[in-house]
Amino acid sequence: MGLRVGAFVLAIVVALLAIPAVRHLREVPPPPPPTLNLTLGAPAGTELGSGDEALDAAISPDERHIVFVATRSGTTMLWRRAFDSERADPLAETEGAQLPSWSATGDAVLFFAGGRLRRLSLSDGAIADVAEAASPSGVTSLADGSILFAPQSSGAIRRVRDGAVSEATQLKSGDRAHVFPAGTGTGNDFVYTAVSASGRRTVRLVHDGQERDLATTSGHGQIANGYLLLVRDDVLIAQAIDESNGATVGQSRPLVTGVGVTASGRALFVASPRLMLTAAATPRARALTWFDFAGKRTGTIGEAGDFWQVRLALDDGHAAVTLVAPLLRTLDISIVPTATGTPVQPLTLALAADSDPVWSPDGRRIAFRSLQTGRPALFAKQAFDANAQDETIVEGDATPTDWRGSGIVAQVADSTSGYDIVAFDQASHAKTTVAKSGFNDTDGRWSPDGRWLAYVSNESGQPDIYANRREGQRVRVSFGGGTRPRWSRDGGSLFFLRGSAIMRAALSDGTSFAPAVPVLDAPGIRDFDVAHRRDGLLALVPVASSAPATVSAIIDWQSKLVAK
Repeated sequence: MGLRVGAFVLAIVVALLAIPAVRHLREVPPPPPPTLNLTLGAPAGTELGSGDEALDAAISPDERHIVFVATRSGTTMLWRRAFDSERADPLAETEGAQLPSWSATGDAVLFFAGGRLRRLSLSDGAIADVAEAASPSGVTSLADGSILFAPQSSGAIRRVRDGAVSEATQLKSGDRAHVFPAGTGTGNDFVYTAVSASGRRTVRLVHDGQERDLATTSGHGQIANGYLLLVRDDVLIAQAIDESNGATVGQSRPLVTGVGVTASGRALFVASPRLMLTAAATPRARALTWFDFAGKRTGTIGEAGDFWQVRLALDDGHAAVTLVAPLLRTLDISIVPTATGTPVQPLTLALAADSDPVWSPDGRRIAFRSLQTGRPALFAKQAFDANAQDETIVEGDATPTDWRGSGIVAQVADSTSGYDIVAFDQASHAKTTVAKSGFNDTDGRWSPDGRWLAYVSNESGQPDIYANRREGQRVRVSFGGGTRPRWSRDGGSLFFLRGSAIMRAALSDGTSFAPAVPVLDAPGIRDFDVAHRRDGLLALVPVASSAPATVSAIIDWQSKLVAK
């Protein structure tokens, strides 16, 4: 590590000193300095990044420091390192941090944690909340002191200036989200990535209030020193651009191959005028892992795999798991026994995606969402009969979330109110709306005694947990963001996800919930469920990497673009 850092520092010093000296002796400008490629290691006892995302970092405006995310003992936080130093230091009170960015003046670091955008002053270490951001997708600072950020994975970019929050962009026709804003280094210009309803991603430039589409990308885009940088098919590409009008200049050139893109659409690179950091995609298999209510790991089930969802049967004897099939790369559902000695049984084998399994109360059937007919539909199937046929329950965009008695609870798309929560009674074929607010109401779960319905709603501007009593009382359970509500077996608590943390809110007096407290932080967690016969959590968390993720550093990356 010391040799790598030493070479890094020496190269910078030599490059900075040599160029002026040569220019002084020769009238013809010398060729640009050769690029220097290095590998940056993680601080001792940590892994770079969080979960599958090996690189989550930002380079300071003066290019002398880097802040980055690393995970130690299961906890993510920010670290700061000077390029002329061999050591990196953790930044206090940044647990759970992600997506760091430097202020335009270089005296502060912006980051997201706990459902909020926060600002860390480097002079005194003070941390201040800037704005709420339940599911963030990037932040940047501009020369006028304003902050642009994407508070969630849908909607427009927002601006914070002098404490006031306003819209920095407006969704165009066909846009679903604006994400990953990035200043260009020229005045108050910036780029962002527009995501369409079809999933197409387009980098847009905002110059003097006017917008222009620049290029399509697999991830996000950035402009550094007159070059548009973006990733297509795992290749980082540089395209010279005239920022005054957004016109491209010349041909695009490949810079680095094997650059990954995260599940949220963030490409694994960050660049400044001279320095560039890149990382490959580092998928990590998830294991079905037991935790107790104190957050202690107590065991695992079976082998690890590319698991995405998990739901325990009411007797805790089996788990229905959504996974990516290794050969066909399709999303299927399998039944995994929680005890050893029993083989895994596939439930679905369709080429189309099957997901969102829900057990019937007697544990004999499983409801699920499928695209096997070419459009979304809700099906049910016998759990342990390989020859059983799928039974259509509801045609249309309905996703099952719970099953009580003869009624399957599902979130159903409504053209006027987003998503509503509806119960389908299979005996009477009746359909009853159980939660409808005019906003997106999703993931409805009945309490064990059937008196409360917990669900997620975005009516506050971010996803949060709410609960309705059958008697009509409605309470808000979370105030800092929350998804995936799960009841404890006695109905006395609600567990839910906030970022990578599993939170717990106790039903304090039978009518209200105490403030939620963290149970465990599990970077890279994809889903979890709560046991029905004992106090325990079954979560899909990454297994230990067989090889640590690495980040590559390139000094004077623009020299790669000079024609030979």
